[in-house]
Amino acid sequence: MSERRDRPRPAKPVTIKQVAERAGVGQATAARVLGEYGHASEATRERVAAAAQELGYVANHAARTLASGSSRTVGLVVGDVENPFFATAARGLADTLEQGGYTLLLANSDEDVGREEQAMRAFATRQLDGIVISPVTHTNRAPLSWAGPLVQIDRVVDDLSVDSVVVDNRAGAEAAVRHLAACGHRPIGILSEPAEISSTAERLEGYRAAIAGLGMAVDDRLVAVASPTQDSAYRVAREMLAGPGRPRAIFTASNFMTAGAFHAIRDLGLRVPDDVALAGFDDLDWTTLVDPPITVVAQPVIEVGRRAGELLLDRLRGDDGPPRQVVLPTELVVRSSCGAGGAQPSRRRSTVKVKTSPR
Repeated sequence: MSERRDRPRPAKPVTIKQVAERAGVGQATAARVLGEYGHASEATRERVAAAAQELGYVANHAARTLASGSSRTVGLVVGDVENPFFATAARGLADTLEQGGYTLLLANSDEDVGREEQAMRAFATRQLDGIVISPVTHTNRAPLSWAGPLVQIDRVVDDLSVDSVVVDNRAGAEAAVRHLAACGHRPIGILSEPAEISSTAERLEGYRAAIAGLGMAVDDRLVAVASPTQDSAYRVAREMLAGPGRPRAIFTASNFMTAGAFHAIRDLGLRVPDDVALAGFDDLDWTTLVDPPITVVAQPVIEVGRRAGELLLDRLRGDDGPPRQVVLPTELVVRSSCGAGGAQPSRRRSTVKVKTSPR
């Protein structure tokens, strides 16, 4: 017969009543302090906080939400968590929200409309205070299902009158293509993600505007579209470069497109910039570690997240003014991949634009 062993019972959670008794205040006062709502003096807050720490009190967030009407939580829906752009923007957003007393929850739509809608529904059921989203397409109406404060980053949905923070994608693309032309490269192709993404559509517009500005017609055979992954970009770039009419230079409209094109050029035995010049969107660390370093359109990514956080905090604090659209500038950073040799990085940038629109 085996010896019976008593299992230790889990300790009961510390209650607000116990914290109140230890701090010498009423239970309602302790609840206000621990729930971060209502008024209490600084001395009272310190006593309650000390008592909670001594007793090992753990907040019941569901109860706190019911009592205060606020979860102190914000949701972020991004297209792809593996994309360094979104990781960096999320950092700027989280840092800003944390200073305002809010926690950030992350959802990955994986560039899929259905998953985006699922994420929006999940956030709605959790009674979040606000949502920041980078929409999968400029036509999907999923964000409209959310009635609370909403901020769009990097991309926008058509005719959705809410706050947004984006960059000047068209100007950035134009600057890169004009630079490739100034280095003597013709013809110039583009490797892009689908135009259903608003930021991508704007970069395509910038490419077309730059080509037209050079007095040339856009050759649709030099406009290559890949799925928003590095593997797809690699396959499409190889197809573009393997034929007899390959471009002398390529503008890549995202960091995944740049990485895929760079590997395709190398695997085909071509040289950058001798055989194919290259300029891309997004300034990531790896673009300076390859040989040659790659000319890029740099985005103020941390600032995108930070400004989105500021707009959302304003709404959460009661700002009911008209929606604001913040357009941040880009920078063309000139490196050797265009044949510009030792040229100094260009820091030409457009000014920040803040527009308001009726609700």
